[in-house]
Amino acid sequence: MVELSALMIELGNIITFVMVVLALNLMAGFAGIPNFGMAVFVYTGAFVVGALSVRFALLLLAVLDPATLEALLNKPSYKPYVGDMSLVEIILFKTMEPTINRTLIPELSSIISQNLVLALSVLIFTFVVAVFLGVVVGVISSYAAVRLKEDYLAIALLAFSEMMVQVFFAQTDSLAGGRYAIYAPNMWPSELSSVAAALPLGVKPELTLGLILAIGLAALTYLYAERIANSPMGRALRAMRDDEFVLSTYGRDIAAMRLRVMMIGGALAALAGVIYAMNFQPVVKATDYTRLAWTFVPWAMMIIGGMANNLGVVLGAVAIYVGRKALEFALPELFDALKAVGLVTEAAAVDVIRAVAPNIFVGVLILLMLYLRPKGLVEEMPGRTLGDKLRELKEKFSR
Repeated sequence: MVELSALMIELGNIITFVMVVLALNLMAGFAGIPNFGMAVFVYTGAFVVGALSVRFALLLLAVLDPATLEALLNKPSYKPYVGDMSLVEIILFKTMEPTINRTLIPELSSIISQNLVLALSVLIFTFVVAVFLGVVVGVISSYAAVRLKEDYLAIALLAFSEMMVQVFFAQTDSLAGGRYAIYAPNMWPSELSSVAAALPLGVKPELTLGLILAIGLAALTYLYAERIANSPMGRALRAMRDDEFVLSTYGRDIAAMRLRVMMIGGALAALAGVIYAMNFQPVVKATDYTRLAWTFVPWAMMIIGGMANNLGVVLGAVAIYVGRKALEFALPELFDALKAVGLVTEAAAVDVIRAVAPNIFVGVLILLMLYLRPKGLVEEMPGRTLGDKLRELKEKFSR
């Protein structure tokens, strides 16, 4: 069942990108805010999973079952590293050290899964705090969104994201592992894992539960984005994108609108980061959340799908992700054929081409789409609800 597990992980990754692109489309497609700092929003959710949920679980375990926590931290594998440090000091400064983290997290995950109250508390804490921090990051970013416009705003948000993820978090080892990969704990209670294990899939129950949760959250995110798009708020966002000066003459507070949309988008992107780190990425590492993977690729997905169209950006996300993966699978056989005829000889050149080919694919696809369909796969259709679109499709195919 290795192939099925790999397929489920890839499906989970697609769902993660769908949620990220829906959040980006709300900010950039509808509101016209060129957010080139999406990586920091996604990493915020992953940070909560890797760093804060572990600390919260240990603190809660100290209240619910102090004997178990004391036995855990007094094991010979930890004692040389923690010495006589207090519980608070261990939680704050030692849980992210690789030598401790790699053995602590599997043991802590086992304890969490056997305690229903602890497991549900950690799950709820993770999602609530991720949404809260996503909103906070959105508020911080909105200060630039209010004062800067277009290119200057895009550069400022990109710089903010790089500064936070690749400089601050990546160089602060005790906070969230920094340069080192830290393990994400398993937060699923054994009761739910038993139900998932009964399904005839033959994969890890945690993966099944994570995929079900991801699908549910992605569906809710899409419905919420559609509701905003077809509400008075959505029409106001489009008007702000097209001409904010005219909108302000009608009494609309542009700064408040930008703040609100950055808060909502930040919360949705942070939820995507939680889903990705908790279910489909076994470790959390700040340097993995790059501007290429979590900012530029989502922008490409949105442009190809069709800005300000939720259905379009979903299709764009699926098309880009599947296309990149298909190219990665096809490249080895292609290079073997080129080597056989002597067209490729340098191994280093092959590695470089394999690394850049998926990105070249994205660039070429964007150029083709801008030439053939400049408005994307699905054009923006203001004022039409999802029900209207479904009825039109039904009438079209019933003829």
